[in-house]
Parts: sequence; C-alpha cells; structure tokens
Amino acid sequence: MLRGINYTENDISQCLKASDEGLFGNDVTSLAESEQELLAFIQSNNRGGVRTTLKVLLEKFERKPYGWYYAAVLCTLANLCARGKVEVRVDGNLLEDSDLERALRNSHGHGNVVLEPQIEFTQSQVRGLKEFYEDFFDAPPASGEAKALGKEVGTAFQDLIHQLNPLVAQAAQYPFLTALDPVLEKLKDQSGKPYTWYLTELSRQEDALLDMKESTIDPIRKFMRGSQKEIYDDARKFIQTQEPNFTYVRGDEVTEIKEKLNDPRCFTGNRIQQVKTLVDSLAEKLNQAVEQTRSQAIETLQTMQTRMQSMDEYQKLPAERQAELDKPYSDLIEHLQQQHLIAVINDRLRYFEEQGYQKLLARMVDLATPKPALTPADPTSDEEDDTPPPAPKPRIEYVNVRQVRATYDKAWLADESDVDRYLESMRQALLEEIAKGKRVQV
Repeated sequence: MLRGINYTENDISQCLKASDEGLFGNDVTSLAESEQELLAFIQSNNRGGVRTTLKVLLEKFERKPYGWYYAAVLCTLANLCARGKVEVRVDGNLLEDSDLERALRNSHGHGNVVLEPQIEFTQSQVRGLKEFYEDFFDAPPASGEAKALGKEVGTAFQDLIHQLNPLVAQAAQYPFLTALDPVLEKLKDQSGKPYTWYLTELSRQEDALLDMKESTIDPIRKFMRGSQKEIYDDARKFIQTQEPNFTYVRGDEVTEIKEKLNDPRCFTGNRIQQVKTLVDSLAEKLNQAVEQTRSQAIETLQTMQTRMQSMDEYQKLPAERQAELDKPYSDLIEHLQQQHLIAVINDRLRYFEEQGYQKLLARMVDLATPKPALTPADPTSDEEDDTPPPAPKPRIEYVNVRQVRATYDKAWLADESDVDRYLESMRQALLEEIAKGKRVQV
C-alpha cells in the first residue's frame, strides 16, 4: 500500500504544502490505497460515534496487518489533510498550516489530537460563496474547492479590514469616516472564523454585508480616491482661511457649506458637488467685498495724501523730502493690495488715520520749519553771558476729528433743527481743541 516510498518526518511539511501548490486533486478515486485505508478508518469511527485520535490512528496502522512505520502514517495523514479530506483539531480548535505540522510532530500530544472527516459541502453552498465573493470583493476567487474557498473568504475579510483601518484613522480630518466604525465591527465579526462557517453560516449575513458595501464602503472608498476628496479639502481650507471675512457678506452659503461638510453622509449622492457650487458663489461674494474694501481704503489714503501735498509746508520742501513723506502711502497701498482679509485692511487704514497720518503731518511741519541760527560766542569776552536761552516752542499736538466728541443728546439726526444743533455742538468741540493749541486732522 505504501508503494515502496520511504517517508521521513521531514516529509510532513512537504505533504502539507502540496495542496497550496495544486498538486493534489480532490476526488476520492484519486487517493492512494494507503490514503483510502486511513480515511475509511476515520470515517467508520465517525459514523459510529467513536472519537479518532492521532494516537489511536498510529496504534492501528503500526500493528498487523498493516505494520506501517511511524513516519509513513504521519505523512499519509498529512496527504489527506492537504487534500482536504481530514480535519485535525485540538481542544475543539481546527489546526492548519504551522500549527498542524507542529501537532503532527509532537508525539507527546497525539492523544489530544482529534481526527475527523471533512464535512462534505454541496455544490450550491460552494457556488453561493463564490458568488458572494465576487459581489462583495469585486473579484473572482482564486479557489474553487470548498476548504480553500472558505479560507480565501476569511483572508479577504481581513485584507478589507486592513484597507479600511487607515481611513478610519483620518476621522479627525474627515468626520464622515466615522460611518466606517460599525462597518469595521461587522467585518471583524466575519473574520477569523473556521472555513466551514463561511460555507454554512455566512449566507445569513450576505444581504446585510452587501447593503453595507453598497451604501457605505464603496461610496467612501470612491470619495477618498477621487476628485470629491479634493473638493472637500478645498472647501474646508476655504472655510478656515476666510472665516474672518464671513461677517462682511450676506447670504446663507456659509451655514450651508458647514452643514454639508459636517453631514455624516456627505460622501453620498451629489452633496459634495453642491458644496463646490456654494463655495464658488461665496468666493465670488468675498472677492467683491475684499476688492471694494481695498479700493475704498486706497482711495481714502490717496485723498489724505492729496490733502497733505496741497499744504504750504509740503510745497516748500525739496523733492527728496517730499518723496520721503509720500513713501509711507505707497508702502501701505502696496501692502493693502496683497491683503485678503477685510478686517486687516480696515485695521491698517484706521491705524494710519489715527496715528501714522498725524506723525507724517508733524514730520512735514518739522521739516518745513526753519531752524534758528546759532550765534557764536565772542571769544574775546571775559564776561559770562547770563542771558537765559530762548524757551523752545511747544510741540504741536494733532488730534483726529473722529476723536472729537460733540455733546449731543440724541442717537440720530431726524430733521433740520437736529442737524443745526449737532453742527453747533461739533463746532464748539472743535474750537475747544484748537484753543488748546491742537490741530484737528480731517
């Protein structure tokens, strides 16, 4: 029955790997006579409710009438395992690959190694699992035999979990990815099962799994691999960078964009295309608002510069001094042309009006005022001059007209008399500032 083959324990590994290399068929008629004998013994015990351990198997075939040697029995059993005809279990756990080889080699544990004939699966079970694999994993399975197919399905579930884990890790940046949390829990429940479970029990879960794939897994993977992700990223960046400008435009685009970006199902349907439309509309409004604010600020600066240039003090200065006074205007205008935040534009203009402009006017007056000539001391005079030096002229203080507060008891002007009263009050306030030796900047 052994056909003169000399087996050694080192051949166990090669026998177990033969199924992975496609060297064995699965028809019972293709079994060697020795393999048929072992399989018949295990099947007979199983039908009679007798548990077959590896120790029992060795005692059976090492005695007469067989008289097989130890390595021959183990290698023949390994061939049956490789063909998918016998299952090996320890404490109810199915052994495969390296665990199986280790159990066959460990002579001390043979009494706990239980041998069972592999369950025979119907063609409809195998065909149904193949169809599920193609539908769920979008590829045909590589295996057609029941055991190999069941193991391949389990491996495919694990691979899918590994593909989705990096996506879930980005949930802080893409909140909608939390939709994958229940998906992963479901997939983890399906992975790590014995191959028989996929052939007998998975069919109860197929509809739920396929619905989950169609409604969540596929749309999210398509979203994260395509142009929709770029639209989402651009919208998030736009919201973050333009947030300070939103108070200066009217409309509901900002609220709608934020709601759609935070929608846990934003990866489905045409939601992200709607976000792009809203962002484009809002961007156009913001560009107009920024451009209008910038133009008004530049026009205000140019008006202030024109007023300064029309003053007698400016006209008296040489060209290089005039250029020195004009430079802050051109520098600020250049800065405003590069600025895209409305609040910053307004703030820079306000600061210049309240402080920078005053300093320029004071500088202009200082440059235009002739310095008193110094009288040299008479070296021949032995008498000390006790005449005190002339007191320096008081420094002129400038005040912006916006800082001048008129005393008025109403919140607005409603008629001509209100206007007259307000103007009179403002006139008195301005005169008081001038009386204090200040100059009012307008």
